[in-house]
Amino acid sequence: MTILDRWGEGVTATIYDVARHAGVSVATVSRVLNGLKVREDLVERVRETVLRLNYTPSRTAQRMRKSTSHLWALIVPDFENAFFTRVARGVEEICQPRDTCVFIGSSDDDPEKERRYLEVALAERVGGVVITPSSDTTDLTRIVSAGIPVVVVDRAVPNGAYDTILTDNMAGGRLGAEHLLGQNLRTVACVVGPENPTSQARLEGFLSAAKASPAIDIVRIERGNNRLDGGYRAMQRIIQSEARFDAVFVTNNLMAVGIIKALGDMLPERRNDIPVVGFDLDEIPLLSGACIASINQDPHEIGRIAGERILLQQAGTPPVCSIALRPTLVATAGLGYP
Repeated sequence: MTILDRWGEGVTATIYDVARHAGVSVATVSRVLNGLKVREDLVERVRETVLRLNYTPSRTAQRMRKSTSHLWALIVPDFENAFFTRVARGVEEICQPRDTCVFIGSSDDDPEKERRYLEVALAERVGGVVITPSSDTTDLTRIVSAGIPVVVVDRAVPNGAYDTILTDNMAGGRLGAEHLLGQNLRTVACVVGPENPTSQARLEGFLSAAKASPAIDIVRIERGNNRLDGGYRAMQRIIQSEARFDAVFVTNNLMAVGIIKALGDMLPERRNDIPVVGFDLDEIPLLSGACIASINQDPHEIGRIAGERILLQQAGTPPVCSIALRPTLVATAGLGYP
């Protein structure tokens, strides 16, 4: 029984089957499939056999033969954060017209989990890696040594050795402080994410602008984990300290949700009197109607530019670039704002 007899039983043809039934070598089949020069009669025989056997070339084998894979990796800290969903959309905008797919891994800011995703990317010889590093010690050298393009997004790495696309986070922090000063809000509690470059730049930008005259009084700074529960616990600690504040500055959108919930649970009578200023807050439905000011980034554009940089690296490794997009601030019409 031949493969032609068994095709209806779900047998998958291989390149060796095509070569055997066409009466040519495997190398000839490969040359035909890759559009290389082959005698016309052999081309016809191979093409007829491919159709008869319904042969589909192995994508894995293609990746091994080509320097540009049709699979990219996007590694981010948190699937739950809409910011990274929009980054993924931006990357996909570049990939899809080019018959390229993106696999997404969530590192949860865990260096070991991130390392495993990078190993998968290396083993699959992906066409590019777009990554938000979990820490300053994220090691991308093996990926680069393998000739795989890398673009860092949202968080810069210390040595600046990679294409980096992010928001001007210091400018975002300054926007937050200037807004509060413009609203005559002078006593502020801060909830800041882990000690990574993004959180630190946002805090530094806020503190630098808060020194304007008359200055903002920073009554307390608490750290959180960039998730809802971290914002809730940080706000709990601030309230339990009995610090007096009339506004909150927060460096992460999910923590803002936790902060507002904690205010509602612990200070229900003031919940609508305490403005919250933070990043990307106007895209969270739970915050609609709340007294917030949102420092908005453009994650879709960050992802789109990252995808373009992958393509440019594939075409010849241009000089390393660093792009910082300017954020904008939008205040909701709520209690305490005009």
